[in-house]
Amino acid sequence: MEESIEESRFEDFVGLITKISKEVQRIKTVEAAKLGLKGSDVMCLYYLSQHEEGLTGAELAREVDVTRAAISRTLARLEDEGYVEACAEDDDATRYRVPMRLTAKGQTSMVQASEVIRRVVTEAGNELGDSQRRQMYRSLCLIYDRLCTISR
Repeated sequence: MEESIEESRFEDFVGLITKISKEVQRIKTVEAAKLGLKGSDVMCLYYLSQHEEGLTGAELAREVDVTRAAISRTLARLEDEGYVEACAEDDDATRYRVPMRLTAKGQTSMVQASEVIRRVVTEAGNELGDSQRRQMYRSLCLIYDRLCTISR
């Protein structure tokens, strides 16, 4: 039986997106381990580095796109290891409501992680020109938006 064009496009699209996602996760795991972190830690530290005023656990969960429970565990570990700290002294507030921010150790780790991020992004896209890169991101955003519409 001959494969239809739609089936081929589906296999190519899903296959490539899945493979890209797996490679990104693999790189995050390996590079984060070199810094003594987990891949999920890097994403938390990254978003916290973008918000000097801090982010609550709920805000961070939305940014990283994981559950609040997963963020709570990650933040607890990062706090125990000295990478993040609570912005408020209110012990009665839940971790979801108290903004967390990077400590000096967290900031130093993010400087190192940022270098890795820059290197990987540069190497991954070094075959693309600026206009090709812009078009690729524009296309991916359009596809993402359509998939969100379809899934809802």
